Amino acid sequence: MLMADMTWNEVEKYILEVNDNLIIPVGTCEQHGYHLPLGNDIFIVEYIANILSKKTNALITPTLNYGVNLPCDVHLAGTTSIKPETLTETIVSITDWWKQQGVKHFLLLTYHGDPFHIQAMENISDDIKLYDVSEIEYSDILEKQSSIRHACEAETSVALFLYPEKVKMESVREHDIQFDDFKKYLFHKENKLPQGYVGNLGYPSAATKDKGKKIINRMLDSTINECFKFLKPSY
Repeated sequence: MLMADMTWNEVEKYILEVNDNLIIPVGTCEQHGYHLPLGNDIFIVEYIANILSKKTNALITPTLNYGVNLPCDVHLAGTTSIKPETLTETIVSITDWWKQQGVKHFLLLTYHGDPFHIQAMENISDDIKLYDVSEIEYSDILEKQSSIRHACEAETSVALFLYPEKVKMESVREHDIQFDDFKKYLFHKENKLPQGYVGNLGYPSAATKDKGKKIINRMLDSTINECFKFLKPSY
């Protein structure tokens, strides 16, 4: 159930009578190589949020479409970032208003693993919980990777399952960088573009719709198991 589609008095009644918790999807505007759109993380987290809302009856707020991205990605057009403290302050500000209107708990859902993005939303308060839906086991599903990277076999498989019309598999270019070599970029210590880097890591050419379906189902199971109790109404 999307809060943005409701009137204020409908929201008030819903909070009082149905569920007094909110799901806040947090995306980011980030490049995903030559083959996936900048809104990839937004599309996926909104899909998960919709299913979780149907399971729990918690309302979904409008998505926060900007997050914290790698400084090196400033060189790849369209990508933008906000400061970690800006993300934290935004969440504190909007949840403070909703608390005054009777909301008891807030679930921040994200599908973006930048460590500073995650850190900005962790441990804000006891009534604000962060859950990264991408934190699942991948090794038994993927063929060429043991874990998720970026616009990789895993992410591309999910995209092929959820929105194949937006995926440009004919444009895939692979240029993997080992984790140890990429750490300085991941932890924002280097803002130059890595040599040969076109925005994706891992092996997107190995992606399939079937793998994407398995990943999404596992993400949904994990999210529901971890967040269902948190989103139960207080009454």
